[in-house]
Amino acid sequence: MADEKSIPFIEVRDLKKYYPIKGGVITHTTGHIRAVDGVSFSIPKGQTLGLVGESGCGKSTIGRQLVGLEIPTAGTICYDGCDLAAIRKDKQQLRQVRTKLQMVFQDPYSSLNPRKHVFEILAQPMLYHHISTRASVEQDIRKLMDMVGLPKTVLGRYPHEFSGGQRQRIAIAKALSLNPEFIICDEPVSALDVSIQAQILNLLKELQKELNLTFLFVGHGLGAVNYVSHQIAVMYLGKIVEIGEAREVFHHPVHPYTRALLEAVPVPDTAQKDKERRLLQGEIGSNTNPPSGCRFHSRCPYATDACAHEEPELESAANGTLPTFHKAACPVMLKNISKAPNSIAPESIRKTAHSFVPENIQNASDTAASKIIREEAAHG
Repeated sequence: MADEKSIPFIEVRDLKKYYPIKGGVITHTTGHIRAVDGVSFSIPKGQTLGLVGESGCGKSTIGRQLVGLEIPTAGTICYDGCDLAAIRKDKQQLRQVRTKLQMVFQDPYSSLNPRKHVFEILAQPMLYHHISTRASVEQDIRKLMDMVGLPKTVLGRYPHEFSGGQRQRIAIAKALSLNPEFIICDEPVSALDVSIQAQILNLLKELQKELNLTFLFVGHGLGAVNYVSHQIAVMYLGKIVEIGEAREVFHHPVHPYTRALLEAVPVPDTAQKDKERRLLQGEIGSNTNPPSGCRFHSRCPYATDACAHEEPELESAANGTLPTFHKAACPVMLKNISKAPNSIAPESIRKTAHSFVPENIQNASDTAASKIIREEAAHG
């Protein structure tokens, strides 16, 4: 029998989401915003895929499509082997499936009804979907409070009476109230203090282990994403440019955009303030009219003439010289990296990346669990 974790629980194939641009005297579609443009990945049951990239690259749009808040323009989304597009035709089946797919939003204040107290916020969906009865709902809600680390005395309070971290715990409890199997975490810690971020990240890991949950974790901070994820996918202008095991992507980045994200981590140590950092140059491309060929070529330090015309496909870079496992990277960059001026040879990427990344982790201000990550880096 195949290992349960090796079977994709969530599978996305060639997912696209285009938003029409309206204009003209007689309103008509003049173009499209290509928020997501051909994304594919899979998540085994009980694991977490971290999705990172710049604002506007399509991370949150993917999450909204996975839970059914938006309908894909093209592509397929399979949940536990079932195509969600086919499930939408059966309203009863769709209602059952949608309770299994939940989302935790970035801003818990806007995602919680300000006119209802915590008990009502949690009880109403549980009663509507017959998760609990009127006789058992209070006991079930008290269990939820214990799971997210909140006292039972808060059930009569309103969202504005809580701190940001407490509101996010309530939002997590709301997502858990329908007994989901898959949860989208859309930047759940980006608006919180660093100490509170660590608590929420640890809470998510504990809940995943206890309930065997599957997560898609959307975030900006690579340290936080690496801490909770089994795999990491890096997005740029609606496409995935690199995907692989979290430790490999974080410690041995292959794609130049991934390396640029790691180098952009702030380093507060004054002793390193004069250290040269290879920051990206040029402007971010447009989702309305994306660059031809490789979408990153206008900012890539390894770009060649071919990059402006040939759109690279994701392929494995496990060739013996690059320390990757099922890592997807730009094949044009991999082919020419040793020939590019001021570049490093492929055989030295392992050593360079390994010595470069922990140094940034040690001083990174955006990682919520820097102590734990530093210990991981110190042990290899």
